[in-house]
Amino acid sequence: MHAVSSRTSPAALPDRLAVYGTLMRGAAAWHCLAPLVAAHEGGCTLPGMLYDTGRGYPAYRPDSHRSGCGPGVPAQCVRLRDPESAWPQLDRYEGPDYERTRTTLHGGLECWVYVWIRPVDGMPPLPHGWLGHTHR
Repeated sequence: MHAVSSRTSPAALPDRLAVYGTLMRGAAAWHCLAPLVAAHEGGCTLPGMLYDTGRGYPAYRPDSHRSGCGPGVPAQCVRLRDPESAWPQLDRYEGPDYERTRTTLHGGLECWVYVWIRPVDGMPPLPHGWLGHTHR
């Protein structure tokens, strides 16, 4: 995974976002993302683990070794209508606890994902993903 660089040309960036929490279709904040979406490209799996922050939203931590251990994190991939205007809005929504990071999904599709940058000590894991947790 690669963090955002301010020197990267917007035209060179992927226009896709993988969402795994409140921004997923069917979750509490989908209405915030929906107007920015040109196409819903379906489900995907992110390598890593999801944790419950206890604040009403999850924390995603990637598998930095790409070992493929565990089931991964269920997510949805969307293509943004106007990425240049959407990214600042999404960065504000996610806030300082997350970093927008570029990743390559299984099959070679490049997209962005918001990665939790704070410690996850004491946070319970969500092995069935965010929707599996909130729809119980």
